[in-house]
Amino acid sequence: MISRLRALWNAFFRRDQLDQDLDEELSVYSELVAAEKVRSGVSPADARRDTRREMGGLEQVRQNVRDIRAGVWLERLNQDLRYGVRTLSRDPGFTFTAVLTLALGIGACTAIFSMVNAVLIRSMPYGDPERLVYLYTPNSRYNLPPEDFGPAYGDLYDIKRESRSFQSMTAFDQSMFNLSEQGEAQRVSAARVDGDFFQTFQASPVIGRGITWEDNQPGHERVAVISHALWQSLFGSVSDILHRSLVLDGKSYQIVGVMPMAFEYPHNFDLPEGVPQYKTTQVWLPLALTPYQMAERDNFGGNAVARLKPGVSIAQAETELGTIMARLDKLLDPQMQGRGVLLENFIDSTVGHVRSLLWLLLGVVGLVLLIACGNAANLLLARSAGRMRELGVRAALGARRSRIVRQLLTETLLLGITAGGAGIAFAFLFLRFLPLLDPGNIPRLSEASLDMRVLLFTLALSLLTSLLTGVLPALNVSRANLVDLLAAAGNRGVAGAHGRTQGALIVIQTALVIVLLSSAGLLIRSYINVESVDTGFSQSTLTTSVQLDPRYSQPQKRAEFYRNFYSRLSAIPGVTAVGGINALPLSNSETMRPFQVEGYANQKDQLVQGRWITPGYFSAMSISLLAGRAFSNDDTAHTNRLVIVNLSFANKYFANRNPIGGHVTFEDHHVQSTTVIGVVGDVRHTSLEESPAPQIYMPVSEAADGYIVVRASRAPKIVATEIRSALHAIDPNLAASDIQTMGQLESAASARRRFQTSLLTVFAAVALLLALIGLYGLMAHSVGRRTREVGIRMALGAERSDVMLLMMKKAALLLALGLMCGLVVSWFAARAMQAFLFGVGGHDPVTILSVCALLAGCGLVAALIPARRAASIDPIQALRTE
Repeated sequence: MISRLRALWNAFFRRDQLDQDLDEELSVYSELVAAEKVRSGVSPADARRDTRREMGGLEQVRQNVRDIRAGVWLERLNQDLRYGVRTLSRDPGFTFTAVLTLALGIGACTAIFSMVNAVLIRSMPYGDPERLVYLYTPNSRYNLPPEDFGPAYGDLYDIKRESRSFQSMTAFDQSMFNLSEQGEAQRVSAARVDGDFFQTFQASPVIGRGITWEDNQPGHERVAVISHALWQSLFGSVSDILHRSLVLDGKSYQIVGVMPMAFEYPHNFDLPEGVPQYKTTQVWLPLALTPYQMAERDNFGGNAVARLKPGVSIAQAETELGTIMARLDKLLDPQMQGRGVLLENFIDSTVGHVRSLLWLLLGVVGLVLLIACGNAANLLLARSAGRMRELGVRAALGARRSRIVRQLLTETLLLGITAGGAGIAFAFLFLRFLPLLDPGNIPRLSEASLDMRVLLFTLALSLLTSLLTGVLPALNVSRANLVDLLAAAGNRGVAGAHGRTQGALIVIQTALVIVLLSSAGLLIRSYINVESVDTGFSQSTLTTSVQLDPRYSQPQKRAEFYRNFYSRLSAIPGVTAVGGINALPLSNSETMRPFQVEGYANQKDQLVQGRWITPGYFSAMSISLLAGRAFSNDDTAHTNRLVIVNLSFANKYFANRNPIGGHVTFEDHHVQSTTVIGVVGDVRHTSLEESPAPQIYMPVSEAADGYIVVRASRAPKIVATEIRSALHAIDPNLAASDIQTMGQLESAASARRRFQTSLLTVFAAVALLLALIGLYGLMAHSVGRRTREVGIRMALGAERSDVMLLMMKKAALLLALGLMCGLVVSWFAARAMQAFLFGVGGHDPVTILSVCALLAGCGLVAALIPARRAASIDPIQALRTE
């Protein structure tokens, strides 16, 4: 077979050498013919000319030889394919089982690769995204993530003028607007951008134009570019869209462009400190900064993205910006100084947080495919053992060993290609159900599809699967003396070799299943731990937010609106409490304040999470009051004097002393001394998987923007409808966004963990099923092969229990070997996936023992059925068949 492979390699990749050999052979032959003509009296020149004419030229001869070789190769391939189709069609049960087994593995790999392709491989809808970077100006004085520090507009535009490392640079921020249309209002997500936004991303509208610097000038900012989705949903894809306008927060904006379908930047997962209600951008408006805003330096600005010039690296750009920022930092007040520069790769920032998850899933389905290949190889080994007499006859009739091996590989290729087609169908079904599993924070996961790259991957995977599946049966056949297989003894010897190979495959499959099951078990335990976390708030509380437009710019009007709205909400039947807060728990929004605690060894520039709440907030959220009292309506007049702290704050800063009456001083804008009047339970504000951080609550009146929380005894859907009706009755041009329960918000916070756990569990279950089918098939084949032996044992007095024990011993031995190997491999696998676990060790004994017990129990049950069949063999009938 090695010689044959070498010959095929030479045929395909050393054609020049073959042509050279052929030329040499033809040259020698032509010289012999010419010499014969010379001896006949022809002159040497005429002899050579006549010889070349008779042979028709070397190139024609060479082409004729190629055609003959190709014709022979194609004819043999055609014979192998026809014979393979006939052979497989005569055994539909085997063919269906083998194809289905491989199709499950190929389909799983194709589905996950389509996700990897959409998220990690497929090009983003921006021009040359490798040169895009995020720009941050972190302050070394504060222990906060660098992504929390967007550049101040004054610093950004100075950098833009002075830097030579960037081709372009843009600033933008996120906003939510009330969109009024035909007497109804809805919330839309918008991005306010400067004139270089679309140029930096190298993205052009499919209709009209983008936002320019002229649009950012005073008096010209009433223009808008809309997304392709909004053009379809709101305007029905009308062709005269450039003659239409949008009413946002009571102001009319002329539509000047429509972006391509794929461009909806920024998404909710693009920015670490983005607006929580954001999903995708639907409208782009001019940023329209005033001269004062463009020169402002004493606070954090918006978001900044830059495009590097060709040939400029991130390190080079950071070095240049460091010099510029060192000079700009000196223009700040001393207490604000300490800003630096950080550039982050745009692609890494967008997909870096999910890259390891997707590669993990692709590795998992790779193991599933290996298990499927092992199953199919076991089937082929069992089938080839039954075909040994047929193959021996073919060998006796003159078939070479290489031809028989090629025939077996051709049949395997047919199985692999057919399984690849079925795998594409499975992957298509998976992608249809993917939206049900989409956690919503994996970039472009919804764009996963079976494009040309995925189909080529499936084709390559099918060919590789065919090779992996067919190589062991082919090698087993090639090692046997096929002529001697016409004798019964030879058949037993080859069957024994097949049995050893099949047993080794079962051990490997068992080990791989242990790895998958233990990994899935650890993730399930982690997910249960996350879901069991005490969040500190009620799951049934309804939340929403209302953003007022410029009509309510006066404080009196805002106060009147919120008093009226809170009053109507409290009057809804079943509502027991209504409150408000500036940033909900798990909303990806934090407000950090520098502070000092009286009587505590304070550190310089220490920060604490701050929340502004209305007096009814704790009651509406069912947050427990542990000490002191809650805010009252009278406290809203003393916003800067009273605070309530959570348990973590009290335990850290008031250890071994009573926090009630203690003093906390804030040092952000000006020094404010406050008094602690209460302690409440901890709430998971930042993440379900992070311990509650110290938090401070400050009172605020109902006239503040933010989130509204409602606790009611009726069904959330009914109350949500009445909330919208109450708002519409006050002002039909305002819309309530994202009315949902806190339970839904908690579910969204754990969505990615649920996604990875669900997929890995499904694939582990498929792997377990495939392994059990393989063990059952091996035992059934072993029983069929040992029928004569069992008949003799029972004729000599063996009991049925003895026969069953004999058969079960082999299954138990294979399972034990597989379990031991799997435990060793799973130890390394658990260490590799430690970052995906929560509240459980990588070597959790409960999970590992449960997985081993599950696989051992299921494996023994799968082996019990063939063992019972062996015990029921009639010895007389078994010996008569021999």
